[in-house]
Amino acid sequence: MSLNWREIALITAELPLEGSIIQRVHQIGFHALVLELHHPSAGPWELFAEVGTPEARLHRISGPARQKRKQKTEKLQRFIQFLRAHVEGGRVTAVWQPAQDRMLVLRLAVRGNTLHMIFRFYSGPGANIIVCDDSMVIMELLLRRPARSESSGNVLVLPEAGLQADDGRFAVREHPEDVPFNRFIEAIHEKPQQQQPDLRSLLEQSHREELHRMTLELEQARMRVTKVSGFDTYRIYGDFLSANRHLIKSRSEWIGLQDFTNSEEGNVTIALDPSLDPAQNIESYYRKYRKGKTAWEHAEAEVAQIERLMQDTKTAHASRLAVAESGTDAEKQALERSLRPQAGPAMASRDPYRDAPGLRFSSGQFVLLVGRNAKENDELLRRWARGNDWWMHTRDVPGGYVFIKQIAGKTVPLETLLDAANLALLFSKAKDAGKADLYYTQVKHLKRPKGGKAGLVLPTQEKNIAVQLDEGRVQRLFSSQRGP
Repeated sequence: MSLNWREIALITAELPLEGSIIQRVHQIGFHALVLELHHPSAGPWELFAEVGTPEARLHRISGPARQKRKQKTEKLQRFIQFLRAHVEGGRVTAVWQPAQDRMLVLRLAVRGNTLHMIFRFYSGPGANIIVCDDSMVIMELLLRRPARSESSGNVLVLPEAGLQADDGRFAVREHPEDVPFNRFIEAIHEKPQQQQPDLRSLLEQSHREELHRMTLELEQARMRVTKVSGFDTYRIYGDFLSANRHLIKSRSEWIGLQDFTNSEEGNVTIALDPSLDPAQNIESYYRKYRKGKTAWEHAEAEVAQIERLMQDTKTAHASRLAVAESGTDAEKQALERSLRPQAGPAMASRDPYRDAPGLRFSSGQFVLLVGRNAKENDELLRRWARGNDWWMHTRDVPGGYVFIKQIAGKTVPLETLLDAANLALLFSKAKDAGKADLYYTQVKHLKRPKGGKAGLVLPTQEKNIAVQLDEGRVQRLFSSQRGP
């Protein structure tokens, strides 16, 4: 259950925020931060903040402080690097909660500058942690959301205090009076030490996670179907132009024609390319139609494939449950070994890329290796990439290399290409724009220019792909990030 504005206000009232110095910041997973603070009177203490998940919350950490930090992200991500460079060492000079909102603002004095750190505990895409300068210009943020104009350089507008009437709908949930509300919220989300779950519980958890991943993929596939479903309009426009070719004037940018298929409007305006002659303009619309139809057919096929996989997953789950209920001891042990993560050297030996530089992710059965700078790009290319692996990079924009490790006998699916494309965009100079053109080819088709810089390659036999940053896809990839 997420916090309402009253609960956030109560939690904040219990915290010695004002006057505290932010000594260290740690990122926990993809959605949470732990702030190590020191107050002149209260001494050292730690604050936990999580946004954008069903467990989004804010509270002081009790007990051994380092326990929560054991979960911190091993590889420093973009946001935590910014916080360590610009926020650590800052003193909290003011704390307020705009209007009656699930939002908290900290004003910081950092080396002569004034910054604002905004925590938004909303549900859905509004959740975020944002750092702004004294003029509320966004400097950096945990989750980039270009569709909401939330990216570096844009101005963040806070809700004005006092504009909302208190209708009394929200109340602080019941809790023991002798227990601080911070501790009460922390206890709700604590994961107590308990015995290993039984085989059936492991099966159910694995099944839920797999279905959740497939459901996200299915939603994205259906959105792609909707996005390209208007392709037939291009054919209709091509037919109109073809029937009225004699009316198309040279170098015209548009033409108005009578629409005999629409009894209400009676006419239609069609855009033209003034650099093309009439025949070329007609063919241009038919070409867009054919391209759109192909994209729609591929998207429909992708939806059908994911739906089949979901049904196969449910069937396989039922078979596994039968083994868990009535299988032999040997069958149950084999099933349990396939579900439980194996710790220690045995597990490490199964990950051949654990020492690879950069980041690595799982996309279905495929492994994605990501270089974040020229040094990591060059080392991945020299030591970790093989000829049949796939290489992806933003076109005409500096950025990291993404390698898709090839699996013998398997074709790289569209979902994995889109995963790789989103990562290539995320770790490039085009990330603020939220979209880019990329190209990809197999490593064996890359050529190193003589005397070129480290990591510089020239692709041949490349293919093109255009991508718009998909926050949901990126979050899924980081949630399943493999190792350090």
